[in-house]
Amino acid sequence: MSSPIIAGTEVRAMVDALAEHLGRSVVIDDPAVRLICASRHFGDEDDVRIRAVLQRDAGDEVGRFVLAQGAARWHGPHVLQGNAALGLKSRLCVPLYAPGWLIGLLMVIDADQSLTPAEVEHIEKVSRDIAAKMYADSLIADPHQLERQKSLRDLLGRDGAAREAAIAFFDEHRDLQDAAHTAVTVVDVEALTESDTPTDIALRVALEAAGRGRSRLSGLYIAGERATLLQLKDRPLASSELGDQARHIKSELHRLLGSAATTAIGIGTSTGGRSGAWLARRRAEIAVRAVTRMPNQTEGIAFWSELGVDAVLLDLPDDALVWSTVPEPVRQLVERDGAGKLLETLRCFLEHGGSISHTAAALHMHRTSLYYRLDQIRTITGVDLDDGRDRLVLHVGLHLLDLIPRPTD
Repeated sequence: MSSPIIAGTEVRAMVDALAEHLGRSVVIDDPAVRLICASRHFGDEDDVRIRAVLQRDAGDEVGRFVLAQGAARWHGPHVLQGNAALGLKSRLCVPLYAPGWLIGLLMVIDADQSLTPAEVEHIEKVSRDIAAKMYADSLIADPHQLERQKSLRDLLGRDGAAREAAIAFFDEHRDLQDAAHTAVTVVDVEALTESDTPTDIALRVALEAAGRGRSRLSGLYIAGERATLLQLKDRPLASSELGDQARHIKSELHRLLGSAATTAIGIGTSTGGRSGAWLARRRAEIAVRAVTRMPNQTEGIAFWSELGVDAVLLDLPDDALVWSTVPEPVRQLVERDGAGKLLETLRCFLEHGGSISHTAAALHMHRTSLYYRLDQIRTITGVDLDDGRDRLVLHVGLHLLDLIPRPTD
């Protein structure tokens, strides 16, 4: 997973000094609203603060509430509104930025919003100093974090030499331990409207929660609106476990980004541990393409292992998945079959291995009616339904219909 955000002795001393100066409780949370450090109480504590201090986590519901107010997009002090149902008093929230990324959120309890302008200015100044020190501490604690991210990308990439170098890096630093079975989950997000939570923060919160507790056997990186989660285990990762994890990720993203955001999650697995992880990543990307091209059939989540021949077709480049690629007999059938009954019949016939009895039963129709439809298909397409090669062309063509948008004119 990503490097933990820490607060060293000097940062904790700065937080305590700020709290004493203000006479108010002060905390620093990470971007997922998980506690990093806290000052002593000043009699202003609320249920959320007490729970966070005792359990090191105020709870996912509080985190979502804070992020929903836009805290991860702020670039200066803002009032974070309270919520009586959550046991949360109002706070002044100041985002803490390292170069180019949000490193944490500093919060000062201010239930009656009585902080003076001079106090807010002082909090903002101290927050800049705290952010700089936290960034420096993170580099000292983990000087190889940038190399780790690059090595993780290389491990999952196509370049064999780069993969070997990545494995050597992880072995040298005793990081990302090897295991026999690999699963990669790729998550693509398209936020149609700007949400209160930046997409990269939402992805990190959702996937870190899903992979919590597996830091030595997992890795995560985010690029734009795509996140890639690698997991390694000594046993095969069960589809049920991976499916539950994917549904949790999808649910969290919808909570953080809103229902208007579209999410495509692809899951690929492989054996061979770290050496075969690139193949799991490739399979996961193919599964993501299945979601985007077959949204009604996948409900936002697809396993490469369940795609069958579609996995082969989806490995083709986008410029090959166009209408002209669909075999001509199938295109002719589409043009002549306005109601789609012949296409349905042909698909069922091929999926039942050409069995008349099984096809008729599946379609709940008389054999005579089935023979009539099959004769219509033969006449329109000009193919021999008794010829295995013709059947293969038709079957592949029907699968392509699921992947390729039909012309609108």
